[in-house]
Amino acid sequence: MSSNKKPKVIAVLDVNGNFLSFCTRQRAKKIVHDHKGYFIAERTLKLKTSKTREARERREVIKESKRICYICNRKISEKETATVDHVIPKSRDEFASNKFNLKCCCERCNNDKADMTLLEYVQHIRYNRKDYDYISDKRLNYLEEYAEMYEKEYYNFYVKHIDEIGGIM
Repeated sequence: MSSNKKPKVIAVLDVNGNFLSFCTRQRAKKIVHDHKGYFIAERTLKLKTSKTREARERREVIKESKRICYICNRKISEKETATVDHVIPKSRDEFASNKFNLKCCCERCNNDKADMTLLEYVQHIRYNRKDYDYISDKRLNYLEEYAEMYEKEYYNFYVKHIDEIGGIM
């Protein structure tokens, strides 16, 4: 009686160390690869955050920004979906999901920016300027200065505080 199902052999703990469930080794590797958890023992995985906490932080970011897109500086109407952008993309930094790195963003800007850093995105806009007439030159200059300053501050923050926060906010 052979089964194609992989055994669930990895214990999954929440951010507080409480047992949640078991998962397959393959699923555990994906969680680690996506920077959502880390192994604390050979067969035990601890999550870095919870979906509830992530959702609460996203709502707070949108509320604190007054629903203004940090890229195009447009007020996002209640009819539209306000998204949250990772200024430093998750694909570039395993700690990028911290609240400090999240900014309110309209869907158009967030989808277009994709996994570029803000500075790369500004350069992309400059190269394709005719396609971005909804972003003023003044705003673009501001974004470029902000992006340069932000990356320095972001990485300096982690160099100074990585041990205190354990790489997670």
